[in-house]
Amino acid sequence: MRKTLALTLLLIAVSSSVLTQTVARRFKYIQPGAISAKALAVKEATPIQKTQEVKVYLVALNDAGKSGKKIGCDDSLVAVTRTIKATGTPLKAALRELVAGASERDGELGNYVFGPNLRVKSVSISRGTATIRFSGQISVAGVCDMPRITEQIDATAKQFPNVKRVRVFVGKRTLSDAIS
Repeated sequence: MRKTLALTLLLIAVSSSVLTQTVARRFKYIQPGAISAKALAVKEATPIQKTQEVKVYLVALNDAGKSGKKIGCDDSLVAVTRTIKATGTPLKAALRELVAGASERDGELGNYVFGPNLRVKSVSISRGTATIRFSGQISVAGVCDMPRITEQIDATAKQFPNVKRVRVFVGKRTLSDAIS
């Protein structure tokens, strides 16, 4: 036991000596006053972004493309910016904002992505295709609602550069089956 302890202490002493010599050699050529307090100062970390902006797309009825992209029954698709908590899944957050509905600040713009217990269940992106799954039901009041709903979801998803195509499901049905 004493031999092991002595050997361990000897190894520690030798390695400490080697380390001290290595450090001394490295700093041997530094001139006094060459390192300033400013050079040694630790930079303050950039604060983590707490919010981010996403767009949701709402509908201007009978606008004929004056306020945005012309869609469906002579309507316009209009981008509205929302500030949300920063998240690693901004597409899912943007869709949740869309499902939450239009607000007073949106004026005359309408949101047609709504329905009983409608929720964003999951979102995944693979090879440029976003697969969006909703739970609940989407309400449709007529044939003009179909392009409104489709275009709102599609444009909200495609604002993100990694999304080129969009597949949407409501429950186990495709969006087109769910709204027709």
